[in-house]
Amino acid sequence: MFGTPFEIFGTVHLITIASIIIVSVFLPKIYKSKSNDQKAMMKKIIAAVIAAHVIISPYKDLYLVANPYDWRETLPFHMCDFSEIFLVWFLLGGPRILYVCAFFWGLAGATMAILTPDITYHDLDYIFFMVGHGMIIVGIMYATVALGNRPYARDILIVSAITALILLPIVYGINILLGEPANFWYLVAKPDGASLMDAFPEPPLHLLYTTPIAIALFYLIYTPYFIKDRIAK
Repeated sequence: MFGTPFEIFGTVHLITIASIIIVSVFLPKIYKSKSNDQKAMMKKIIAAVIAAHVIISPYKDLYLVANPYDWRETLPFHMCDFSEIFLVWFLLGGPRILYVCAFFWGLAGATMAILTPDITYHDLDYIFFMVGHGMIIVGIMYATVALGNRPYARDILIVSAITALILLPIVYGINILLGEPANFWYLVAKPDGASLMDAFPEPPLHLLYTTPIAIALFYLIYTPYFIKDRIAK
């Protein structure tokens, strides 16, 4: 099984998706009724696992894979890297805005990454990829269900502004400064191979389309809370 070509929605992929769903649903639900000390301990464990992934991943990319990455590709500037960092920071006592950003970035980005991973083989890359993105979902669900956090409609505009007006220019500048093959957020070039971005103009003009789509996706993610709040009135 290890080293075999990746097949989207193949047996290994489906088992991985199912495992992430099970942990994301049942772990927070179980700990929701636990004592505050037990919740705090699990919160630290989740933060530690995510932090370890962020720290170890560049080393893996440079030294542990058959075809090492260029160091400029290993820096933690992908959207899901920001989700991981913000989530760890929040779980260790950071401000609520970190949770809100991780909530929308993580549920949008990590979910898409898990369903349509940019993976070629069932290898170490696959394991790290799925653990990292899976733990984003687990961490968000734990912070939401077990710890009692939630987003509000106004948070969508705040996260959208932080994403489009602050982080996006910074990440674009990092891409330009580092040069090829740095392409964080796919702001410089489209992904290799077929992708949804093929339907849009070449970067950076694609932002005219992908930015409103991303904001619409944030609202879609918020829909269950909108319905819940309307029913409660």
